[in-house]
Amino acid sequence: MAINGSPLTRARYQDYELFMARRRRQIVATINEDSPEEARQALQVLSTVDPGATRDPLVAQMSALVLEREVVNRLTSLYPSTVYTGGPGDMGLDAMIPTERGVVGVQVKAGTSPLSGSQLRIMTLSAAHARPTTAPDGVGALLVVTNKPLPTTLPRRLRELRSVLPVAVVRWVDEQDDQALQAQVQQLSAQIGTPE
Repeated sequence: MAINGSPLTRARYQDYELFMARRRRQIVATINEDSPEEARQALQVLSTVDPGATRDPLVAQMSALVLEREVVNRLTSLYPSTVYTGGPGDMGLDAMIPTERGVVGVQVKAGTSPLSGSQLRIMTLSAAHARPTTAPDGVGALLVVTNKPLPTTLPRRLRELRSVLPVAVVRWVDEQDDQALQAQVQQLSAQIGTPE
């Protein structure tokens, strides 16, 4: 590791052999049982100790699930009527927030690459056609919560999508971003049912 900078995934000394990937998977399995805050800390420690963990699909999936759980917990503390609708591998809405004017659907998107316009469009179209049992009239607006970097073209993309559904994007990393989260929910709620 010191010579070429590559992290060790397997090491052998005499009769002893260490497999980092196996240990990584055991850690990820136990993280799922922790609270979202503890799970996030454990994932940070894992990526520090094992830099290759960030490229492991299982770790990426767990990171996305942890972010989803954290965001839903924060939304529930801000809006107690929030309904969790997501889970591992879901492709639709992760939560719904009933407001006076209608339902704000929430989709959490985790990752390290910038949020793309095509991802945003797919999420918007999916939310516009969603008819969950807890919102038979459908979703009136979409809030995308992400830890991904936001593209400079985001304002233009959001204006284009307004004809489909009012959409807002919040970059949320931790509870310090709660005010932005709350402000976007209120703004979206005010836009439900209003013409462009």
